Amino acid sequence: MPITYSEVVQWQAAPLGAAGDGLKTDVQALERSRDVVEAQGVPDSWTGIARLVAEARRDGLVASMTTHIEGKTRLQRAMYDAESQVTVIESLVQDVQGQAAAQELTIGSDGTVTDSRTPPTFDNRYEADEYRRSRTAQAQAIADDITTILGKAAAADMTIANAIPSGTVQDIDEYGTASPEVAEHWAGLTDAERRAIIEQQIQEMAEEYGIDMPTIEWQPESWESNGSWNEGSGTVSLNEGLLDDPRLLHTVAHEMRHARQHEAAEDEGAFHWPWETDPFAEHEEDGITEEQAREWEENFNDYQSTGEPGVTFEDYFEQPVEEDARDGGREYLDGLTTAELERLLEESR
Repeated sequence: MPITYSEVVQWQAAPLGAAGDGLKTDVQALERSRDVVEAQGVPDSWTGIARLVAEARRDGLVASMTTHIEGKTRLQRAMYDAESQVTVIESLVQDVQGQAAAQELTIGSDGTVTDSRTPPTFDNRYEADEYRRSRTAQAQAIADDITTILGKAAAADMTIANAIPSGTVQDIDEYGTASPEVAEHWAGLTDAERRAIIEQQIQEMAEEYGIDMPTIEWQPESWESNGSWNEGSGTVSLNEGLLDDPRLLHTVAHEMRHARQHEAAEDEGAFHWPWETDPFAEHEEDGITEEQAREWEENFNDYQSTGEPGVTFEDYFEQPVEEDARDGGREYLDGLTTAELERLLEESR
């Protein structure tokens, strides 16, 4: 979930630098150990098959250690980058807090700005209107600064998330991460702009997949799901409470992939006259095989939903259609750029 203002005001840059220093020390120790293994892992006296086997195992261990070192090095650099970013955020928070206090404006834990000053008495309504306009402008300026701060916080958070080595955090491996630039850009958009981008994304995916434009239903924050695809009604449902989280873009791509899976399963083996183009040909062009389509159809016919008795999360999570949809959502989110967000927004107008 996105970071709240109440969390950001507690951020400190120094621990990130200390973490980077600790990782640097670890990397240096690992590099020394790897060099020792590489140089001395196989005794000179060993010969023949025993030596060949030992060298293969040594090389495998060295390769594994190198991968681990590279991962720690990326994370170390990310910690230093995030330290610089949070240093800027600390300064901005201090400035905006000072400005708000001086102007008798109160910043809530969610970043909302309210006027805490008792208004004076006015001789006429024109003076009162001018006072209200002035106070509204001051509050909006503070709110805009907070939006900037939250965008920079989102970028700092994604700087670290994108550097976490594969196999460490399942959510990152399975669902992907937005780039720091995309996270910051998304934080600066209004909810209306985010909806417009998502609706344009759905429209373009529907055109690409050769399906009718789905009905889009925005569900309340209390809805117990991120998103869903209903093949019967051709409806994609999304949780509007997640609009401030760019991971919702993964959900959109994920659910639209389900639509594509249904289309491929229906087209596989579908009757067509010899002079007609096989409807499955377009799916093959996109790398979908007939075997995959049949597997998806079998899965949909015996779909495991966590709402059913005796169905575990693992049963749902490990289904072929879900694994494939997560792959599609992850690839979309990982590859997303700010330029693409801007293009989608422009196309939506």
